[in-house]
Amino acid sequence: MGEPITAWDTEKYARWFPFDGVGIDTYYDQETQTLAAVAVDAHRGPQVSLDGVPLTGRLPSELEPWIEKTASTLDDPTLPEYVDGLRFGPRGEPFLLSLGLVLRCQQNGDHARSRPVFLAPQWAMHGQEWIEDLIPDREWLTY
Repeated sequence: MGEPITAWDTEKYARWFPFDGVGIDTYYDQETQTLAAVAVDAHRGPQVSLDGVPLTGRLPSELEPWIEKTASTLDDPTLPEYVDGLRFGPRGEPFLLSLGLVLRCQQNGDHARSRPVFLAPQWAMHGQEWIEDLIPDREWLTY
């Protein structure tokens, strides 16, 4: 996206770089130095959709029926139980790890709006307990 990656989080497993101009934060695996997660800003980021459903900047209540419906279709006996279906993070955010998706909330005026975080398979397959350790604190504490 035209800018060098410079910000290491030495306490975690990733480095982070914001692309403020397009409203995206990127997280990189330190070991492989590859892109491992992308977070889309709820009010400055691009609209991202899945199966025709917009995921960015939505009220959480608007996405709840889609989350429940989608989670009910994710039963995959080949996946570990901790990855399959709908899981919730320690802050209540829904994790659809088999899709590589965490739907976080970001304050936007008087409302919290959806901030999708997309995970590469190598991170998603670690399970919800590891996601907070893999992604730098900046993501969890800022939004």
